[in-house]
Amino acid sequence: MTPTEIKAALKAIAVDAGPKAYASIDISADSRATISAGLYPEGITGHSMCIRVEADDFSEVIDKLNRAWEARRDLQDKQTIRKMALSVIEISTDHGECSDAALRGAGFSQRQIDAMGATACSEATRLAAGGPFSIVATIGANAAAA
Repeated sequence: MTPTEIKAALKAIAVDAGPKAYASIDISADSRATISAGLYPEGITGHSMCIRVEADDFSEVIDKLNRAWEARRDLQDKQTIRKMALSVIEISTDHGECSDAALRGAGFSQRQIDAMGATACSEATRLAAGGPFSIVATIGANAAAA
């Protein structure tokens, strides 16, 4: 793999993991595997979940990181849905409704909102009075980028 291909593969994994995700590859001279890769779905400072894999070549380490992320994605999605539900409740309480722009401002990507928003609204309705909750699509200057 070329450095450009490695960077593209890491970026694809990080984009899939979420807007704060950080992915990297390290080369080591110690006695373990030569190459390690890490994914921090909540960002480099959000160590609630870190996925680390090791291999002896770049293709293998990227493949292992993809498989490890696939195995952990359900747990990360459940955590994201819970956080989004709480944000929906808070935003709706403060502003009378919850927009996708407000959720993006709270740190969620449009991909996450599209994929998990309905489930987060159901969870918000289950958790709090004042439901049912919904996410209003923003139009105009604060709309999601096309």
